[in-house]
Amino acid sequence: MSSLAAEFAGQDNEREIEITQKGLRLVFISFSKIRQFAGHPFRLYTGERLSDMVESIRQNGILMPLIIRRILDGDVYDYEMLSGHNRMNAGQIAGLDGAWCLIKEGLSDTEALMYVVETNMLQRSFSDLLPSEKAAVLALRYSEMFSQGKRNDILLELKALEGGGETCGSDFHKSKNRDTLGGDYDLTGRQVANYLRVNQLLDCLRLKLDAKLLTLASAVSLSYLSRENQLAVFAGMNRYPRKMSDAQAAGLRKLAETESLTEQGVVDFLRNPKPSGPKAVSIGRSLYYTYFKPGTPQKEVERIIGEALALYFGQVGEESA
Repeated sequence: MSSLAAEFAGQDNEREIEITQKGLRLVFISFSKIRQFAGHPFRLYTGERLSDMVESIRQNGILMPLIIRRILDGDVYDYEMLSGHNRMNAGQIAGLDGAWCLIKEGLSDTEALMYVVETNMLQRSFSDLLPSEKAAVLALRYSEMFSQGKRNDILLELKALEGGGETCGSDFHKSKNRDTLGGDYDLTGRQVANYLRVNQLLDCLRLKLDAKLLTLASAVSLSYLSRENQLAVFAGMNRYPRKMSDAQAAGLRKLAETESLTEQGVVDFLRNPKPSGPKAVSIGRSLYYTYFKPGTPQKEVERIIGEALALYFGQVGEESA
């Protein structure tokens, strides 16, 4: 345990206390004053991982301070979480009222998101992330707003919070090229492009992707829909809770090009997709060879068969009229 972490333990019941260590000003803040990060792209721990964290906090307290930013427009909350969503959640379950926090002032929304993403990536492997989480990480890295200099500042700050130890995590290199960016995560440029498209999905549909009710290909197809059409798809999937096939997602995208989707329309489509046309039929040579001279070109055979079918169906239509 670092010297800084040791000082945190045993002070969880203090209020309105500030300490300064290694040049960092830390304040004990009540959880009731901190809200979750708006649009937080990472899922909170559940199951055994959450239980282990709760038990650790019960025994040792929250050893690593949270990173929060002050918000000026909050009617209920004074701060927004940047790093420590799981620690706060587990701390509340363990019965704590608050934790030591590093308060950031004047961050833009993009800089705040960088804190959220980078601190999570120091604790998790990219390969272990859910599809929507991978999309969020890659979208930030590909964004024009991404700053390698700001990321380095974040890492230095985290190093100080950990008591000077080495930080761990994935290696990031600034790049706007999808192929190079994909190489950092063992992805092809096409896969990176797909994840960037997935990040255009509404949160509710990204949850469907994480729950494996959508494939990545299906999610890409649905990402091209308008917000209203995506909401209709989400509502329809809730009424027809089965995994959507790639063909169904592509069909909904095509349908949305000509009409607005509705909840009922999506349900009807998922239950009975519109037919894509008859399957290809192979005509045996024995059915037609007696009608053609030897050596007749294939195109000529197909032309005559086409005319014969047109004549047949035209006659059938007249007889049934």
